[in-house]
Amino acid sequence: MSIHSPCEFAIAAPHDAIFPSLRATLAREVSSSAMLADLLQKLNRMQEAQARPADFKVQFDAFVARADEYLDMIQPFFPILVRFLPAHKESHASVESWIMEGSEPDVTSEVA
Repeated sequence: MSIHSPCEFAIAAPHDAIFPSLRATLAREVSSSAMLADLLQKLNRMQEAQARPADFKVQFDAFVARADEYLDMIQPFFPILVRFLPAHKESHASVESWIMEGSEPDVTSEVA
């Protein structure tokens, strides 16, 4: 289990460190090898799409939907990951609200 708070991680981790850090956390915390392989594949797709906000959102949504049982573990990474999402207020407000409230994300909505 991570000992870092979301705010502490967001301040301490540079953008380029987010993916290796998340990869290491998944490897340490996910016990099922099939689940780990699937999550790492989705994480790799997110990393590849980080320069393309619309594509990143699709990959981010797929990752979060698959990682639903690990949200507590990956939640500290969200403040940096959401910075790669499209710069639409509605998108950021939606993601930030479920992060703060601890509710499930709406992975079915699309950003125009």
